[in-house]
Amino acid sequence: MALRLHLFLVFRLPVWFLLVSEYASIPQEKVDVHNLVKFGFPPYSENTLLENAANTIHRIRVRLAHRLEALRALPYLVLLNPHLAKIYNIYLTSFAKLYNFDTPKTLDQNADFVDNLQFLVQLHSETIETLSKGFSECKQYMNPVDINTYIDLHLRDRIGTRLLAEHHIALTNPISDSYIGAIDTKLKPATVVRSCAQFVSDLSEMKYGAAPKWKIDHGEDVEMVYIPVHLEYILTEIFKNSFRSTVENDKLDKPIIITIAKAPKGVTIRVRDSAGGISPNTHKNIFAYSFTTFDAAEGDGFRTLNTPPGGGGSTIAGMGYGLPLSRAYVEFVGGTFSLRTYYGWGTDVYIKLPVVDI
Repeated sequence: MALRLHLFLVFRLPVWFLLVSEYASIPQEKVDVHNLVKFGFPPYSENTLLENAANTIHRIRVRLAHRLEALRALPYLVLLNPHLAKIYNIYLTSFAKLYNFDTPKTLDQNADFVDNLQFLVQLHSETIETLSKGFSECKQYMNPVDINTYIDLHLRDRIGTRLLAEHHIALTNPISDSYIGAIDTKLKPATVVRSCAQFVSDLSEMKYGAAPKWKIDHGEDVEMVYIPVHLEYILTEIFKNSFRSTVENDKLDKPIIITIAKAPKGVTIRVRDSAGGISPNTHKNIFAYSFTTFDAAEGDGFRTLNTPPGGGGSTIAGMGYGLPLSRAYVEFVGGTFSLRTYYGWGTDVYIKLPVVDI
């Protein structure tokens, strides 16, 4: 099936160029979490699901077309890179698949559409690693600032596209009573903190034979409306940095402290470590994609793909997308991600997430 689709695309490329350009000329609508919760709680009527299916298929077609146009605009030698060419082919295949899929008119057709969305989500699950390899090999052909800007825009757009797909999947197949699509209306950050901290603690034990202590000093009962997989990714990446620094700087006697505070305008999560802080030379680069303090000589066995929600980061350090991508996830919902470091003492990371009204 994949080969037939590939050959179909090759022989009709001029047609697809025109279709992509047509859809790319349509303004891209912002994905707003406040609008995603307008459906209320399940069960949903046939009308609601079919209307959202039509909206989702159109918006994702437009978003894929915009990314294809952006890829086409890259310098010729950059797009010839096999990794970036692979990204282009994945996006073109996804666009063609959705373009050829008729807007669902019945619940059975919607079920087929959901199957297609799940296939596309899976198809794109490894694209961040591929993107990273491609730009790593093309550094001599583009300005570093332009590379960083391009990756940031690409990944922020990817967040919205994936959320649209996963939200419709979850509206059709509800996760639980507290969810509206992919959004948990009774998410307890403390529960996510415990899960992520335990996960990173296990990684640290495997890598170093030791892991720092950690504790939540406030906010155990705080609830919020948010996307659980986004918070899981953000916290996991922050903990990877804090745990690794604490162990490598021999500060195991200093626990990592997590504070969760709710205010009228939102929820703030602070992760504080006493691992010695970040050096000035490192600090100026921490939000640059592909910047990492990880030593490749340690071996690939402990690298992470920093895979965003839906994937699985499995080691303690990696390719340098963790902090900038975490910031992108926070800013996607209108929040702020800030870091205060005190060289010689430690680092505080603040995640501020706004209130989402149901």
